[in-house]
Amino acid sequence: MSTVCTSDIDVRPAEASMVIVHQVPPQLEDRFVELQEEITLVAKQAPGYVKTQVYPPADTNSDQWVAMMTFADQDSLDRWYESSERSVQAAKISEEIGEFSVKKMPTGFGAWFARLDDDDAASGQLPGWKMVMVVLLALYPTVMLTSAFINPWLSGLGLAVTILLGNIVSVSLLQWVLMPQLTNVMQRWLRTPFAQAPLLNIGGVLGITALLGCFTVLFRQITG
Repeated sequence: MSTVCTSDIDVRPAEASMVIVHQVPPQLEDRFVELQEEITLVAKQAPGYVKTQVYPPADTNSDQWVAMMTFADQDSLDRWYESSERSVQAAKISEEIGEFSVKKMPTGFGAWFARLDDDDAASGQLPGWKMVMVVLLALYPTVMLTSAFINPWLSGLGLAVTILLGNIVSVSLLQWVLMPQLTNVMQRWLRTPFAQAPLLNIGGVLGITALLGCFTVLFRQITG
């Protein structure tokens, strides 16, 4: 489905994304980036592939990297997720870098931000990088909390069941608790163009970066 824009309506496709959180030792960072490039080259051949984004740690003392793959729709994402090509690449990353957690976001980010993205001339289309920062702010502590406090209690059920239940908890928190609150609190920052209020925009970026850094320090103390 292509984007349709008229003077009266703005219909956009609902993309689907998967977010992968990796713990990457400093000495393996270059290799990790190479592996991300390799899996991206393979993913580009899959129907519906849109883009890959990789985010290094927000704090220099952290080893948490986040990769996000986006596909045109849920079916395309599911086909890629279940493909043998992805399994081969994922196994390679797991073997060389270490285990990772995967969160699928079936409707992309659009549903979380749709109510803010209206026809207000001062806001226009919400910038993708702002949406990513807000999602990351909600996703990172959610993944860390489930990994640190919930997954250990479920480990006796096996890896597959543990990850499934952890995903259910994380996605539920994002959908019905965290994202509605964050989008409401940060709507002014989300909707204000940089040219209109540069200090507000810079302050928002610095604030989110600082919070991610604080989370990183806190979870490093908890998890070691």
